[in-house]
Amino acid sequence: MIWLIITVLTAFIVSGAFWYVVFYKREKRLLSKLQEMIDTAKGGELNRTEISEEKYSALENSLKQYLDESLLAGENRQKQKDMIQSLISDIAHQTLTRVSNLKLYGQILSEGNEDNKEVVDTILEQTEKLEFLIDSLVNLSRLESGIISVCPKMIKISDLLKQVKSQYIEKSKEKKIDISVSDTNFEAMYDLKWTAEAVGNIVDNAIKYTPKGGTVDITVQEYSFFLRIDIKDTGIGIEEEEIPKIFTRFYRSFTVMDQEGVGIGLYLAREIIRVQKGYIKVVSKPGEGSVFSVFLPR
Repeated sequence: MIWLIITVLTAFIVSGAFWYVVFYKREKRLLSKLQEMIDTAKGGELNRTEISEEKYSALENSLKQYLDESLLAGENRQKQKDMIQSLISDIAHQTLTRVSNLKLYGQILSEGNEDNKEVVDTILEQTEKLEFLIDSLVNLSRLESGIISVCPKMIKISDLLKQVKSQYIEKSKEKKIDISVSDTNFEAMYDLKWTAEAVGNIVDNAIKYTPKGGTVDITVQEYSFFLRIDIKDTGIGIEEEEIPKIFTRFYRSFTVMDQEGVGIGLYLAREIIRVQKGYIKVVSKPGEGSVFSVFLPR
């Protein structure tokens, strides 16, 4: 009797061990197959196997369907981006000569034409706005589609600040706004050309929305992993609920509708800093000015 019980138990254990190995191997193959599908999908492809009716293939088939749909959606998004990029490039190409001609004729009309000076000045101002809008849209489209690659490298931050100040010094003088830039030898990882455009857009806004006689101070702080650039102004400030909105395309607060601008500068600035693995923070109060903090990786 004891031997019978031992024999039955042994057979049961052996049988259980056998089926455990079988199921373990099947699960291992399934997991390996799923991982292979995910890995190939990351590269924009997909291993297409025969659809099996086995119970264990249900998960594999569900993953395959999901990856198929994801790849198709990704292809459609890329096609839409390509179409938008092509459209913007065509518009920019077709309007470039026309805008240049408008500026040229406007400048000719402004010479010695005092009777219509106000009208001509308005034409020139609107033409410059149109030129800025077209340039911004082209740059943004190329940046988002990856046509323009940002190439960060270790550069002294003083090179960036000098370039930005020289670009906007004349505009600040016209409004009698004092721009001060801190002297520093700190370095950060950034693309000089594109980052100068991003920081320049912020400085341009600071000058634009600061009353005559105000100040714009640019200072730098060093952290372990980031370099922080603060652009502080004594301007009109921003309502707290509007701060998240100012970085969206074409957003303009109702309080500044009478000011020039198209509402794309801050959006472009954020995108440029973001693709360089940095970020922007804003602290502001109405009537007390704003501080835009640009964080660049070190």
